[in-house]
Amino acid sequence: MLVSVYQRAAFYAASGKVYLVAAEGCLWLIIICKGFGLIYAIGDIHGCSKALKALMAKLPLHPADQLVFLGDYIDRGPDSRGVVDFLMANQMPGWTFLRGNHEQMFLEWYTRPSPETAANWMMNGGYQTLQSYIPAIHLNDIRGEPAHIMLKAQIPTDHVAFLSATTNSLETPDYFFCHAGIDPARPLNDQDPDDLLWIRQKFIDSLRPMPKLILYGHTPVEETDLTGDRINLDTGCVYGGCLTAMSLPDKKLYQAKQS
Repeated sequence: MLVSVYQRAAFYAASGKVYLVAAEGCLWLIIICKGFGLIYAIGDIHGCSKALKALMAKLPLHPADQLVFLGDYIDRGPDSRGVVDFLMANQMPGWTFLRGNHEQMFLEWYTRPSPETAANWMMNGGYQTLQSYIPAIHLNDIRGEPAHIMLKAQIPTDHVAFLSATTNSLETPDYFFCHAGIDPARPLNDQDPDDLLWIRQKFIDSLRPMPKLILYGHTPVEETDLTGDRINLDTGCVYGGCLTAMSLPDKKLYQAKQS
């Protein structure tokens, strides 16, 4: 649901971002501020299309808002195809789609087929993704290179293009968004792409202060902790938890479940 400009103006007035208000008894406002829109960061979806649609319906979006999806749109869950269809059909200017390690595994299987890339993707939820594209086929009965050619033909090329266009990170003056986290020993502009997709404990357990607030997913948690300099928005929707979004700068949480 879109929030009126007056509701958004009230928020920025409360936060000290309204610099000029019309005088002389006028009922309208003149707002001069930087960053008029909010930023919404959204955690790992993993094929949970029902939760995604429910969550998006809860967000009080304004046309100036930005959405940052933190990756892992596919795999494990029941409807990866539906997730990609929904995101492609509804994407707006100002939406950013980051790459997760599951998109990376899919693209490696798709572009560089081998027993290794196939096994790596399949045992990490790729089987469920293929089922969402080819539900009538018994995938266990398909083997070898002809299977790869056939399976590729069932995945729409625009879906592949969408996943291929995902990026590894997004940085703003106040925030850094990525899928898995960062190497705390390296500057933000010199991160290893593999770390942005795969890192866990080296980032999570680090005692180093972060250069700015890091928004990430990848490692499921039961609840989102808003108190530190890194905020994990993967609350395990595909494992029975919630799909979580958070607005910035107010750090308000929005959640929905798959069932």
